[in-house]
Amino acid sequence: MKNRSSIQSRTRAAPRPRRAPPGAADAARPATPAAVVRVREALQDRGMVERLARNFKALGDPTRSRLILALSITDMCVSDLAGALGASLSATSHQLRILRDLELVRVRRVGRSQLYALNESAFALCSPRICQAWAQTLRPSRPAGH
Repeated sequence: MKNRSSIQSRTRAAPRPRRAPPGAADAARPATPAAVVRVREALQDRGMVERLARNFKALGDPTRSRLILALSITDMCVSDLAGALGASLSATSHQLRILRDLELVRVRRVGRSQLYALNESAFALCSPRICQAWAQTLRPSRPAGH
């Protein structure tokens, strides 16, 4: 004779569907056929998908993310960026070259210096200067009890 707990474990009821949070009814609507076609076409653009993957891969490196954060605050030259990061000029230039090749930053000559700036259009709505996700991530946390 089998004990009751082993029978119950095999005959568990299906989990209850989770309730959608308030205001999520709009998000639960299925996509329109036209939207599905647009998504399918976008996903078939291998070049765009590869660029997106390269950009996110580049931002996955902490040094490059720090550079993007610094440039979202102000435009800077390589020596100032290196000093702020505590990195060598060579290492900073190398990381900036990667970001420049991906068009995430741009460079302009100002006198004898090259000034690096964030390329806002490369980020579109995800720009560190306007995106709420960046703002929440970068907002200083308050110490407990304050």
